[in-house]
Amino acid sequence: MRAGKQVPPPNPDEPLVEVTVLFVPPRLRSFVPEELPEHDEWRRRNHLPHLHRVSPLHDFLLHRYAELAEALRNDTLPPVLLATPTWMSGHLDPDVLVDRLETSAAAGVEPLPADLAQALLRLPRGSHPAAADRAAKVESDAARSAARWLAGDGMADPECGHVWRHMVGASMVDFGDGEPEHFTEVRLQPVLRVTAPTGHRLIDEVLLRQPSDWTADESGGTLSAWPAMLPSHREVVAVNFLPFLLRGHWGTWTAPAELNSLEIAQGPLGESTAVIVAFLLAGGVPGTIPVILAMAARGDLPAEAIGRQLALVLRRTRRETRPAIAALTELAEAGAHHEVWRILRTLLPEILPREGQRITATHADLVAFATDVAHWTGARGEIPIIADFAKSRRTIRFTHECKRLHTHLTAPTP
Repeated sequence: MRAGKQVPPPNPDEPLVEVTVLFVPPRLRSFVPEELPEHDEWRRRNHLPHLHRVSPLHDFLLHRYAELAEALRNDTLPPVLLATPTWMSGHLDPDVLVDRLETSAAAGVEPLPADLAQALLRLPRGSHPAAADRAAKVESDAARSAARWLAGDGMADPECGHVWRHMVGASMVDFGDGEPEHFTEVRLQPVLRVTAPTGHRLIDEVLLRQPSDWTADESGGTLSAWPAMLPSHREVVAVNFLPFLLRGHWGTWTAPAELNSLEIAQGPLGESTAVIVAFLLAGGVPGTIPVILAMAARGDLPAEAIGRQLALVLRRTRRETRPAIAALTELAEAGAHHEVWRILRTLLPEILPREGQRITATHADLVAFATDVAHWTGARGEIPIIADFAKSRRTIRFTHECKRLHTHLTAPTP
């Protein structure tokens, strides 16, 4: 039909189709007569994106930018920013924080809320009683809040982790204990739960919000800044990295640098850091080995967790075993052979073929490499799945390598 003409009536044999067009306005606030809650109104006024469209750490960073811009517009900038770090890791010296609180109090200005929250998160782990005593003498709400934080143990470690999920129809479901025969899209659902509220809304409700398993990549180039935002709780940063891990955003140029920032930070490392390391090892990403060596040298490497997650990466993504063996070989030859053995001892029971699955040359290569590492480390202790394969009468190379490894592991300690 031509523009402006009436739609001709349908013929008797033509179906009648009704189309309804809905318009969702981009600025919903203009159509909502009720007042927004205080914090939502602040987000609207400062043009912050919807909280579900950005990662929690990026959202917190935007809060810091927005409050600074608002203070600049209102001519209420404080004389000093509390959260500027004093160490390369992103940490802040407790005494320097108190100095800045004293400066703000002398000027009669309360520090900005997100700036105070960031400053507290940058304090080293543990209590700082001397700095707490000094802060308690400063006449300001921010100083009293800092004094309580300094006198305690800081923020309790949140519950961190992730769940492997895959697409079924149009929905994501958990893998559970195994894998279906066929699956397509795979995601990592981050798990982040506050174990003990800090009493700071921007920490408990914004920064420690559980990330989505999907990202629209609106975080720009700020991922490299995240480890310095939580230098005492690096596993929280690792959880926030997960939505980017399987979506091609972590190229060979950026991931090791971000992992290095986690290495120099503080706090326990768990399954989320382990799956990142496993993903980089299986991908043979340049620059990964030196970072893992540094973690191993500090005694921070979660080797058993890496073994578990490496098995899942190899089974559930397009990553292959041979590049992982090459990376582990380089790591062992560089001096981390004890850590590599801990990885392999956890990896082997999870990656070797189950009953009815095909044995490949790659499986034989992996067991042969494990035998070499076991000799280097003097490892002992039977691995049940290796013992079962060693009993086989088959003459294939895989059985031979399992017998070699089993013989070494069960031999008397010299």
